[in-house]
Amino acid sequence: MDGDRMTGRVCLIVHNQLWNDARVKKEASSLRDAGWQVTVVARPEPGRPGTEDWQGIRILRPRYRSAVTESLRGSFDSPSSARRRFLPAVVAALRRNRVRRFLSDLFRNWMFELKFLRAALSADADVYQANDVDTLLVAWLASRLRRARLVYDSHELWLGSPKYLREMSALGRLRDRLTERALVYAADAVIHVTPGRAKVMQEMYPRIRKMHIVENCPEVTEKLSSDRLRETSGAPAGTTLVLYQGILANERGLENLLEAARELRGENLRIVLVGHDCTGGRLPAMATAPDLAGIVTLLPPVKSEELPFLTAGADMGLILFQNTCLNHYYSLPNKLYEYMMAGIPVIASDLPEIARVVRENGCGILVDPEDPASIARGIRDLLSRPAERLSMGQRAREAATTRHCWPVQARELISLYSSLAGEIRGR
Repeated sequence: MDGDRMTGRVCLIVHNQLWNDARVKKEASSLRDAGWQVTVVARPEPGRPGTEDWQGIRILRPRYRSAVTESLRGSFDSPSSARRRFLPAVVAALRRNRVRRFLSDLFRNWMFELKFLRAALSADADVYQANDVDTLLVAWLASRLRRARLVYDSHELWLGSPKYLREMSALGRLRDRLTERALVYAADAVIHVTPGRAKVMQEMYPRIRKMHIVENCPEVTEKLSSDRLRETSGAPAGTTLVLYQGILANERGLENLLEAARELRGENLRIVLVGHDCTGGRLPAMATAPDLAGIVTLLPPVKSEELPFLTAGADMGLILFQNTCLNHYYSLPNKLYEYMMAGIPVIASDLPEIARVVRENGCGILVDPEDPASIARGIRDLLSRPAERLSMGQRAREAATTRHCWPVQARELISLYSSLAGEIRGR
């Protein structure tokens, strides 16, 4: 870091496609505004370049496979490919073989990690920030090779997340457990998104040096008025719109929501689900059942910058996380704050962190996400009280613009990085 600069260079590493990671984009933008030179290393996105300048932030997207490999795979996989038609049976069998696939994926993943490391090193940063445990090893290696500081931003209690346990292989779970256990103490600071999750992590790793809470709140925006949700969902004018936005995944109460929707047939409402499906098509198949036609609509995900225009058109928002793990029990999802910023009341799970925000601000009602009847009662309750819905939405908006917003959280982030800058200057 230059001696006459108050800040320096920071590299944020994420193992996702950046376009839908609102938190990392907010962190990167706040650090840029505070004078840091920011690089983000992320997974490749279709149609996006490997290197890009995005609003003064350098984005690096290493390829998962080489261009030659992608070309060969496309050639072989093409239905009209002569190679595919005459591919020897032994090669076809090898491509389907589980052992070969496991070893091939393992090799590719390690090669991809090396590409991530190379990209991170090219940033020549003073601080490397790992976003979740799947980037911690790369960030730690880069910080050691560049003699830089290391920040670990744990967006989730990753090792206890059911999605992680379900989707990760036994070898992958072991690797991540060992990685976090070995490297969490090497971090110069650890960030968590809720007090409850931070408490659990502090109990897991009592010698963590510094723990900071940076909640995943949205930027303050003008009160939007938009008919986009009604237009895209095809809901008739005058229909009350009940919105769930976020990943369509297990343990989020969505199956129970669909059961509740059956109890709500005949009501003048439309339940709209917006998000990426992580259930292998099971939940969309349930949502598009004939008996839910006209009361449930499923929409694809949109970019985080576009989401507020959909949210603004809703009359109430849903958060139905189930208490299946500590990660959910102490969840404080950004959709809660996005609903509040849009000025709409919430129907939310009665879990500690969510309930605290809802009760403190009088911005919604709490239900049992395990019980479809409780969810249906909650929706009917708000449906029958339009004046109270309006008051709850106003209280939600006021709280979101003054307390539960990114500028408040960014101050904590910038304070942390300012202290790191001071330590770096003092080396």
